[in-house]
Amino acid sequence: MRQDEDPPGACGPVLDVTHAVRAATTAVAVCDLHGLVLEVGPTFAATVRGDTADASDHDVVGRKLGELLSAPESLDEPLTVERCVDDLLAGAGHVLTGTLVRQVDGVVQPWAVLLTLGSPVGGARGGPVVVVQLLPSHLAPAAEPTPLSRGRRPGPGRDALTGLPDRAGAVADLTARLRAGTGLLAVITCDLDRFRVVNDSLGHDVGDQVLATVAGRLAQGVRGGDLLARLGDDEFLLVLAGLTGADEAVDVAHRLTRSLGAPFLLDTPAGPQEIRCSASTGLLVVDLAAPRAAPDGGAGGELDAVAVLRDATTALDAAKAAGGACCRVFTDTLRERAVRRLTVENDLRRALEAGELRVHYQPVVDLRDGRRTGFEALVRWAHPRRGLLLPEQFLDVAEECGLLGVVDGHVLEEVLGFLTRHPDVRVAVNTSARRLDGTFAATVDRGLRRRGLSPCRLTVELLEGSLVPGDAVTEAELRDLAALGVGVLIDDFGTGYSALSYLRRLPVTGLKLDRSFVADLPHDAGSDRIAAAVAGLAGGFGLTSTCEGVETAAQARHLAAQGWQSAQGFHFGVPAPEERWFPAPVPGP
Repeated sequence: MRQDEDPPGACGPVLDVTHAVRAATTAVAVCDLHGLVLEVGPTFAATVRGDTADASDHDVVGRKLGELLSAPESLDEPLTVERCVDDLLAGAGHVLTGTLVRQVDGVVQPWAVLLTLGSPVGGARGGPVVVVQLLPSHLAPAAEPTPLSRGRRPGPGRDALTGLPDRAGAVADLTARLRAGTGLLAVITCDLDRFRVVNDSLGHDVGDQVLATVAGRLAQGVRGGDLLARLGDDEFLLVLAGLTGADEAVDVAHRLTRSLGAPFLLDTPAGPQEIRCSASTGLLVVDLAAPRAAPDGGAGGELDAVAVLRDATTALDAAKAAGGACCRVFTDTLRERAVRRLTVENDLRRALEAGELRVHYQPVVDLRDGRRTGFEALVRWAHPRRGLLLPEQFLDVAEECGLLGVVDGHVLEEVLGFLTRHPDVRVAVNTSARRLDGTFAATVDRGLRRRGLSPCRLTVELLEGSLVPGDAVTEAELRDLAALGVGVLIDDFGTGYSALSYLRRLPVTGLKLDRSFVADLPHDAGSDRIAAAVAGLAGGFGLTSTCEGVETAAQARHLAAQGWQSAQGFHFGVPAPEERWFPAPVPGP
């Protein structure tokens, strides 16, 4: 048995939860301080009966909880509610223990049991009650093997890995709460940051351990009558009822975010290993008593569970866009932003079909003699209504909706054609480390071979901020590019992790200084020291050095004196279409 003084998400010693229990589709019951069952949810009744048909509460209410949840011949210490109540009354936020349930079909199932104090609506039935929630058995201390490991499949609406409600079960539960509930309801979506790195580097078995551990931590933060579900992959949902205010929901969301940021100790193929995998959290607070507009514009409209989940996910997306490991609360501004992003996504899909993407080229020069040594390829969108759009106006949307690979593929094909037409030119193309998914290097190789081009004429620029330490897939892709002979440049150096381990471990061939450190040269002392240090770092590692954003002759002379090899910027030429740099011959008379 385990008691925690203040588990993540605990919101007070006594909680008003009776209405939530009656509407819940998770296995929840209410009993008095002596273990007599007073109220049950339909899933609890079905669980202790062992079926879902005719799972009424008539043969459950009025019985002792210990009789329902314990199989005495299989336990050294059957569940004793009175002992748990003593711990709760002594100040424990909750009690989490394990038990076996003998169902009416004779099958004995292991379960974790979470007990908290609550109070019925209006204080009916005299004072505090005990709220009991059955959870997957792996969440209990020293739990028996889960039913799934014994070959039994989870029921409909249940996630196979964690035993929690899945997306369909969560939508059904949330729908019931939205229709029957009152007061404030908090809907929290959680998503692990960079979970793909764990799966790709340590294997899916370890990834499953992470997900099961996350489910356990979240379970410690829920109360009886709350909903905990796995929506899919590494995304989880919590629905909290009976809140006293929005601040309470924000506090719970922040505590859950911090809890999931703590390290996981897992069994890996190489032995026990500590893994950190932070989480992003999105929060939507719903006032169930607020009037709703009906579709015809009148009053009396109903809340839609799918729409509520969509808004909570929009807040989650905002948290991930802010860098992760944080919580964002849904607002109307976020909804408007999401609608705008959807518009951009739809327009971008049409643009790819209509051929509206363009590639412009900005020259790169040798600072020693001003000779042009190559170009950087930059994508533009010739939008029919908004004009020429820059990458920052649409590439983040392309990445979120899975179109980044298509955009990168288009740019790469255009650049390969450019290299074919101009045999003495070198070109750098931009991509995000997230695009290095195990297929990028092979795509580059096929394109170069198809056109008979030398790999040394192509360089791939990676934004430093997109690199994730320890991402095995990204590192393998970079090694494959290096093996081909394609250069790898870290772009915007100095704005991300700036980890020297990149330069030691990854096959990097050059650094590019971010324009923010060039803008105030030569007068700003801080920028001057940073630029000089990065130039020395590149030279010390034997890397090429390029600075971007050079706009004046004074900046160019200053950077050349510091030892920078190459530069680009408006001083040398703005990004422009191919014909600006290689005009077509004028036909003769």
